[in-house]
Amino acid sequence: MNPRTPRTGRRLAVTAAVAAFVVCTAPASAAPLVVENWVGDSPYFSSTGAPGGSPEPVSQTGAEDGKALRMRLNPKPAAGPGGGVEIASNDKSYGYGTYGTRIRTAVCTGQGRVGVVTGTFTYAADHSDANGNGVPDNDEIDVEVLCAQPHVLWLTIWTDYGESTGQVRKISRALDMRTGEVLYNCFVTQLGGQCTDPKEGENSPESVTPIEGFNSATQFHTYMFDWQPGSVTFWTYNDDGTKNILWDYRGPANRIPHKPSAFMQNVWHTNSWDPLDGPAHEQPQSATTAYIDSTTLPR
Repeated sequence: MNPRTPRTGRRLAVTAAVAAFVVCTAPASAAPLVVENWVGDSPYFSSTGAPGGSPEPVSQTGAEDGKALRMRLNPKPAAGPGGGVEIASNDKSYGYGTYGTRIRTAVCTGQGRVGVVTGTFTYAADHSDANGNGVPDNDEIDVEVLCAQPHVLWLTIWTDYGESTGQVRKISRALDMRTGEVLYNCFVTQLGGQCTDPKEGENSPESVTPIEGFNSATQFHTYMFDWQPGSVTFWTYNDDGTKNILWDYRGPANRIPHKPSAFMQNVWHTNSWDPLDGPAHEQPQSATTAYIDSTTLPR
C-alpha cells in the first residue's frame, strides 16, 4: 500500500446538526477514550479536501444511533489516496493509546475486480530519517480492507518508506475472518520484495476466532488497536462482546512507530495492490461508499 500525505483540511459540516461525543468508560489504569458518533460537525476531524468525494453525516440503518459518516468515493477516481475521500484528525500529535472505528467498508458488488481500499490509520511522515537507517521515516498503523476481498482484514505497521526507491520497513498481516486463518504475516524491506523470517513476537496469535459469514462491506464491525512503545495489539469483538485478538505484535521496538501522528480514515482507488486471490486494479465506474458509525481516539 502506498503511504499518503495529509492535505490542508476543511471542517466537516452539515446544516441543522451539531457534534456529539461521549467519553467511554475504561479500566482505571487506562486513559478515557473519546468517541465521535458522526451526527454532525466534528470537533475532532476535518475533511482533507481530497477530490474523490465528500464525507457527510447521514441517517444509516445498522448504525448504533441511526447516524453515520458517509464516505462516498466518486465514480472514476484518480488512483492513489490523493484521489480519494479522506478525513484527518485536527490534532496531529496523537501518540500511544487506543484507536478504533465501527465501520461498514466500501462495497463494489457488480463492478468486477475494482481496486478500492477502505482504511483506518495513524499517520506521520515528515520524510526525515530520525531512526538513521537510510530510508525516509513513515510512521503508520493501518487497518485496511480491499473491496474485492471484504472477508479479509489487512493490518500493517510501517516505520519507513522511500517513494523513489521502494525501500520500506513494514510488517503486514492478512486474516480471513470467515475461517480465522492467518493468510500472510510478512516483514519486508522492499516493496514487492521477499518476506524476512518473523522475529519472536511478530506472528501471534497463529489463528483468530472465525466470524461466520463475515463481510466487512455488508455489516458494521468494530476494529480497534492499542499502540504502545513495545507493542501494537489489534482486535475486533465476538458476538458475545468479548475481544477477538487479531494481532498481538510484540516484535522489535524499532519496527513500531513512535512519532506524533494524525488519525485518519479514507476510501480510495488502488491500481497496484493485489489481494491474495488475484489482481483487482480496475477503476470503479460508479460510486462506492463506506459508512463510519463511530471513531475512537485516545484523550
